[in-house]
Amino acid sequence: MFKVVNELNPDCLLVYEASIKLLKNLLTKDGFVASTEDTANYRRVWGRDGVVAGLASLVSGNKELIQGFRLTLETLKKYQDKTGRIASNVDVANNKVSFGTTVGRVDASIWYVIGVCQYVLVTKDSNVWQEFEDSVARAFFYLECLELNGRGLVNIPPGGDWADEYINEGYVLFDQMLYLIAQKLYFKVTKKPDLSEKADRLTELIKVNYFPKLENIDSPFVYHQAIFKKAVEDYKPPIPVTYFTSHNIRYHFDSFASSLLLLTNILDREDEKMIEQKLMSLADSSLPIIPAFYPVIDENHPLWGQLTDNYLYEFKNKPYYFHNGGRWPMVHGFFLASFEGSGKNELEAFARILREDDCVFHEFYQGQTGEPLGTTGLGFSASGYILSYEKIVNGRLPFLI
Repeated sequence: MFKVVNELNPDCLLVYEASIKLLKNLLTKDGFVASTEDTANYRRVWGRDGVVAGLASLVSGNKELIQGFRLTLETLKKYQDKTGRIASNVDVANNKVSFGTTVGRVDASIWYVIGVCQYVLVTKDSNVWQEFEDSVARAFFYLECLELNGRGLVNIPPGGDWADEYINEGYVLFDQMLYLIAQKLYFKVTKKPDLSEKADRLTELIKVNYFPKLENIDSPFVYHQAIFKKAVEDYKPPIPVTYFTSHNIRYHFDSFASSLLLLTNILDREDEKMIEQKLMSLADSSLPIIPAFYPVIDENHPLWGQLTDNYLYEFKNKPYYFHNGGRWPMVHGFFLASFEGSGKNELEAFARILREDDCVFHEFYQGQTGEPLGTTGLGFSASGYILSYEKIVNGRLPFLI
């Protein structure tokens, strides 16, 4: 059982209050927008950003923010399409809806299931479930359709989740972890046995295929024998398989996926300790925020050409920038929310970085220099800090699983 802390550097509370203030500034009559900046499409209601802000709102207990989350979910429900999928983002004022531009953003639908179920479990508002039950069932059916072979793993197009300009595709660990959390929460709300069985199966699929060990070569949960054999040869604990396809497999360290692994507690404690230590090793005293992905892809990497072609407005993923080794407060917040220790020192270090940046909540920090970059006034970043603060100070977890 984790132990909460009471005595913290004053910066921790100051940054927390600034984070709450920012989320309130992002509230509209239609729910949370992504940023205070009127740039690109950040002044829209987003599936993933809105739910992450909602998770932070729920752990904060702030009634105004929780009501804002309700509005966000109502907007996403309103613009759900006939297939059951949830929009990547919505411009309510102009009645414009995007499900993704270069590819569909699959994770928006998973976040939506998570968001509604978490809202119901925390608020215990049965009226909300009556309002959203059919919508969640439709979104979940859409996700099941993305188990293209009906065997339990969702198949993700390149750029189909939050790392939309990075190199991930196929059976991506991050999205399987989100899907597992969605299944567990959905079961807790409905108590349907088939959802429990489905979550148990997905748990085994993740443990076998993303932590490939020779002892599991004959397991019925092996997804692809040839790829699995290659994965076993290349496996270097604690880094799990990041994604695999019918013909390819890749290992690189995905900090967000790894944090979700720790939050679900599906691994043996020894494996969890190794992942936790690996995450901690990616931070240092001068810049204690962990990178989104590591190591970086540079000009000499075989995937460099693929990376440089994958963008919408402009190329952002230079080495140590954006998803390519950039350090994201949102990702760091989920990691600290999964932390087994007291987390006091880590939270204070996190607060120090955000305080030195005058709590403007940049999107990310350059991976080597620590220069704050990207969009400011970002709800993602403030939400990450709230999630870490509430877990470490008050013992509140992002997901009631």
